[in-house]
Amino acid sequence: MDEAFSSIDLVMQCLTDKKRTDKFQKAIERNVKPGDIVLDSGTGSGILALMAARAGAKKVLAVEYDPYIAKLAAQSVEKNGLSDVVDIIVGDVRNINFPKDTVFDVVIMEMLTTGMIDEYQVWTMNNLHQKGYVTRETRFIPQRQDTFLALAEADYMNYGLMMRIVRHVWEPHCTIDLNILTGTELLNSVPFHTINPLSSESTIQFTIEKPGTINSIYITSNTILDEQTEVAVTSALNAPVVWPLEKDIEVKEGDRVEVLIKYPFGGGFRNLDTQVRVL
Repeated sequence: MDEAFSSIDLVMQCLTDKKRTDKFQKAIERNVKPGDIVLDSGTGSGILALMAARAGAKKVLAVEYDPYIAKLAAQSVEKNGLSDVVDIIVGDVRNINFPKDTVFDVVIMEMLTTGMIDEYQVWTMNNLHQKGYVTRETRFIPQRQDTFLALAEADYMNYGLMMRIVRHVWEPHCTIDLNILTGTELLNSVPFHTINPLSSESTIQFTIEKPGTINSIYITSNTILDEQTEVAVTSALNAPVVWPLEKDIEVKEGDRVEVLIKYPFGGGFRNLDTQVRVL
């Protein structure tokens, strides 16, 4: 594994995404207790690690893959006078080794993209479970991610040219004319309190609700932070994805359509495979 999703632009996008970050802050304040040992994996700017320290954590280990981003996070920790609580570590939580007998009371890990197609949260969580760094008592923020599918007809024309490529529909800028032809069905639900498979494969059947041309799969995710808080679409999290099919499929109301979709978590869109057929 020689790739990780790390970008200073995305780090700043997450930091300034008030809708997302406010909800994480509330979940952190509810779940981090005085004296807790906390892991913040993929810390980015360090904002969630700092919030955990402010909530009363005894120690926060904040791990970041990118050395430059880690350097900036360390500067923020120092400027907020929390260097005695928050340790910034450069590393990859997919294979990291912590000191012997390390057990985390709370794990904060927002290494999420829609469907976790681009990110390695499943890999990192599995490593923590397999090495005993988390237990049944560990509290996870988020607790799980749910991903959904629908079938759609999308307009891929840009500037008078056909540009049939994957679209992340980030609020509020990256819009695309979209006609959703079906209801929404669950693709996968990934809980983080346990070990998970490293890939997703599902066969889902849809009923066409209105006639049109299927040329896309519409993928959305919802992140459950804890029992009280969920995060759907924000400007930096869970952007709906419009995935273009290779062939158009004409359908009418009432048709049944079957979709096979499979991909490795963190494998990127180049490894996403879909097959669609009318029954």
